[in-house]
Amino acid sequence: MTDPTTDLRPICFMVMPFRRKKVGEPRSDDAPPEVDFDALWDKAFRPAIEALGYLPVRADYDPGTVIIKDMLERLALADLVLADVSLPNGNVYYEVGLRHVAKETHCVMLAAAWSRQLFDIDQFTAIRYPLTDGNVPDQEAKAIRDILVAKVPALQGSRTPYHEFVSGPADELARRGVFRDQVQRLSAFQARVREVRLLTDKEARKGRLQELEQDIGEHARAMPDVAIELLCLIRDEIGWQEALDFVEKLPETTRALPVIREQSLLALAETGSPEQAIAQLEELVKEIGDSPERQGLIGGRYKRLWRIARDARTARKEKRPDLEEKRHLEKAIEHYRLGMELDYNQYYCSCNLPQLLRARGRRGDEQRAAIIDHFVVAACERAHKRGEQDPWLRPTLLGAAFRAGDLDKAQELAERVALEGATRWHLVSTIKDLADAVTQTKDDEAREELQAVYDELAVLVS
Repeated sequence: MTDPTTDLRPICFMVMPFRRKKVGEPRSDDAPPEVDFDALWDKAFRPAIEALGYLPVRADYDPGTVIIKDMLERLALADLVLADVSLPNGNVYYEVGLRHVAKETHCVMLAAAWSRQLFDIDQFTAIRYPLTDGNVPDQEAKAIRDILVAKVPALQGSRTPYHEFVSGPADELARRGVFRDQVQRLSAFQARVREVRLLTDKEARKGRLQELEQDIGEHARAMPDVAIELLCLIRDEIGWQEALDFVEKLPETTRALPVIREQSLLALAETGSPEQAIAQLEELVKEIGDSPERQGLIGGRYKRLWRIARDARTARKEKRPDLEEKRHLEKAIEHYRLGMELDYNQYYCSCNLPQLLRARGRRGDEQRAAIIDHFVVAACERAHKRGEQDPWLRPTLLGAAFRAGDLDKAQELAERVALEGATRWHLVSTIKDLADAVTQTKDDEAREELQAVYDELAVLVS
């Protein structure tokens, strides 16, 4: 009889996809089109785990068992869990979350160097490994093994986020009481934010916002939800410079949040430094990854530079754009297109493309602009049916109605703007786009009628 103690080793449970999986779009240049995860397990992960002194176990190790029960037991009881999060795999993410709660330590994430993680997973440390060939050739397999053997021991003792920030020796009832009190305070704060936004008088909104900002203590500013709400309110109701000043007062950890950095750079551009904002936004993409929002922000800064150059040329009564104006227009189109292709369900970038394509006026640009306009309307209608609370849904619909020359829809939406207020419709940010849409309307009668609607709206932001 075999003595089971001869192979007595701690267990490492491997959480990862199986078989061959495609690498989704957008895919970086150094990423393979698909990855053979079974080869990655056999040639790299399993040998590395054995070299670390563990017994390697993968979820499909014993397919004849009750899968869910065994998976939960292994996640809870394994001496070490390694999780490959290279792809946005729902099962892998779920199992990582279970392990984070089940054990205080010994959960280490791995990811290919080219991968970008979703949601909060992106904030956690992961061991990066090279993988340019999805078939996992011997040379890359060896490099991966060497990296894991070298780096896993240093990270396996790190506490999981749940045990670092939530769990602790304090009395559970006391913690519940503090949490409930905090929720009530946050709810009261959000009610005051809604109150500010619902006020129809601009000066009254500004005054109530200043009262709210004074009432919020320094510790509350460290809370992301509070900081973001206040920053957006200050941006919309007071001004860009005041938004920058507010960001400077935030704790360093709050200033480092991607959404705060994005809004700060947007404010930097709006206060007179668009080129500096573009450079820092491009660095932000390199540092923490791409998104439609970031590409849209870059595209928007180039669009602003293009408008400035175009208006200056028009004032000089020159017909032909110079190289600088053409460059700004091309860069705006490039970045909005990139943002649109990152996620077709987000219409922030796509709604800006039609007017820029029409302004460029190359062969096929008008047809492309019309197709995108129809796409934007469909995306907006989809978002409306789903009940999505997107603050840009209203202005996007308004712009699409103007570009499509739909006078009835434009008039209907203009009446809603007058009733609901220019701030709710982000009219200050979109009024110039509406002016461009009127100018680009080819039919003389339609252009005259849209101009009348535009004039009504312009009064609301004067």
